[in-house]
Amino acid sequence: MQTFALAVLALLSLLAGSLIEPPAAKAAGKSKAPANTTAVAESQPGELYRIASDEASSETSRRVVAVVLAKRLAEAEIGRIADIVRAKEKAPFERTIVNFYLPRMKIGEGAWAAAIYNPGLKISIVGLRLDEEQAAIAEAANDQRPRVGVWLTAPPAAPGRLTIYLDGARAFAEWRLRNGDKSVEELIETRDPKGRRFATKTGGADYYLITWNGELELRDGQSIIATGEKLIGLAETPAAKPVPLAAVKQRSRVAAPKTVQTSSNATDAGRALSDNPSRN
Repeated sequence: MQTFALAVLALLSLLAGSLIEPPAAKAAGKSKAPANTTAVAESQPGELYRIASDEASSETSRRVVAVVLAKRLAEAEIGRIADIVRAKEKAPFERTIVNFYLPRMKIGEGAWAAAIYNPGLKISIVGLRLDEEQAAIAEAANDQRPRVGVWLTAPPAAPGRLTIYLDGARAFAEWRLRNGDKSVEELIETRDPKGRRFATKTGGADYYLITWNGELELRDGQSIIATGEKLIGLAETPAAKPVPLAAVKQRSRVAAPKTVQTSSNATDAGRALSDNPSRN
């Protein structure tokens, strides 16, 4: 299933060169006992953001801060918050990294954006930007197809918009990536106590699980590969004939479907942010 392959590739690239310390690097860092390390959960006025963790080492002159945002922000606002965070340093560091997470994202598993002072400021946004979110909402609002749901995908999945829609009694997953690629796969809905489960018609261990509260999980067997961010503010689509429940009998992995290239200057959807504290 191409969509899940993209998610795995994005995850591997993030672990290979991320602004976030991968688990192994964090373990190594702890064994070295940095001179000054703190972890806080500081709420800010208006709850626009909160500081989830703040780790610093005088040995490497590096500081890594995790900030959880209430929502996507413009790049200028990210820079303003990063300046506020950096201004709280009790001592100057040669390199300060402020990683930004959206609500529901897990700290340390791929940030939405990052601000790096080295010493000048550089901002990188890996997930969908604010303008891309707004465009996705507008496009989804104009989509007249009966839909099961629409979600935004972000690291560790490839950034884009995933729509599960109905065509009569048939269900399809359409994934539009930020780089212009699009894939469409036919699905079969099967019973699952956790929610609505959609597997590819051709079989395989990968599937989509829509929980009873509308959250989307991209799964491989019992493992969650990534989650989707449900778009809000969309009008209800016309009711459609329910997709028949069926058992997925074929368990072999499936070949990736053809990809429709819609942009000639597409960029790598799984582009990794490059900074690994363990390397310095």
